[in-house]
Amino acid sequence: MILIENIMKQAIEKDASDIHLINGLKPILRIKRNLVELKEFDILDEAQLYDIYDYIVKGNVGKNEEYTKTRRLDTSLVYDNIRLRVNCSFADDIPLFTMRIIKEDLPSFETLGVPEVVRTMTRQPQGLILVTGKTNSGKTTTLNCLIDDINQNLNKKILTLENPVEYRHKSKRSMIVQKEVGKGKDVETFIDGVKNSLREDCDILVIGEIRDKETMEAAIDMVESGHLVIRNTSY
Repeated sequence: MILIENIMKQAIEKDASDIHLINGLKPILRIKRNLVELKEFDILDEAQLYDIYDYIVKGNVGKNEEYTKTRRLDTSLVYDNIRLRVNCSFADDIPLFTMRIIKEDLPSFETLGVPEVVRTMTRQPQGLILVTGKTNSGKTTTLNCLIDDINQNLNKKILTLENPVEYRHKSKRSMIVQKEVGKGKDVETFIDGVKNSLREDCDILVIGEIRDKETMEAAIDMVESGHLVIRNTSY
């Protein structure tokens, strides 16, 4: 088994939430908020990190261009039917990786402990809902539980704009269209996706992130035109 697959296998078996791969350190997992070193592995070096980069990018020219130009890349990976969200960046001009393991099964709305008023908000015909919190606080899980609850109970068209797509929803009572944002993806930018959503007859628009004033203004236009917009944001 190649190195990165062995690391991912160990992370999944240990029920880790994140994998950190950094030059000069052994692979490190985040398990129940604690950082845990994988002692059975050797210290990672530059050559190994570039091998991991090649495994993640898999010769995709668009991804390689984005990483080279912007010095960062957000992408996704599937290992053993488990999805991972991957962030590639640089430190000391050497690649480093943070990989979030996406749990296959979403918890129910009830087990999250979210107030019932939040569910009531998702039943409104229009408005803006912000799912906020610090990093690793469960924003993405909460957001996708809200989507799943709507999907099971309401007859709506839900459009999501994500970079990358993490949870893959299957249409139930609602119809769900999930679009990945980025060069060479389903839609190039969030602003393009939001603007086009006005023509896609969706009832609910879910925006993975808003990076600029123009995207926020377009999202507000969606609200004012009679749509419900849900946005994931950190503070």
